[in-house]
Amino acid sequence: MITMDSRETVPVDAKGPFLQGPAAATPGPGKAIASLVLALLAPLSLVITQSLAAFALLLTFPYNGPSKLPWVAPLVLWSLPMILGSISTGLAITVIRDAKQQGFAKGMATASLCVSGVVFVIGLLLSIGLMLMMH
Repeated sequence: MITMDSRETVPVDAKGPFLQGPAAATPGPGKAIASLVLALLAPLSLVITQSLAAFALLLTFPYNGPSKLPWVAPLVLWSLPMILGSISTGLAITVIRDAKQQGFAKGMATASLCVSGVVFVIGLLLSIGLMLMMH
């Protein structure tokens, strides 16, 4: 046993001091916080990619006849929000699956899934609008 001060002792095995504590036993809400932050960043990235998608729409706009590349503008629109939303959704599902009971982390993960759903619907409507402009 190693004595840290006169009141605390830490058991020692062959590898060195062995520390146990409540921090090792309970995981924190880190994944839930990351999921919510990524879900909130997705609409902001949608604003950025919307202007880039409009530029892509101008570059692929047909002057005569239907467009040969109607998928470019929606692809540019969905690029960054889809990545952020997919990561956010995966983290939220992991948190909800691992949570034993209702708590702070599970509530944040549920909010993250709600935000991701709203971003999905908004992005879907915008991409349908872009594809209708191409015809």
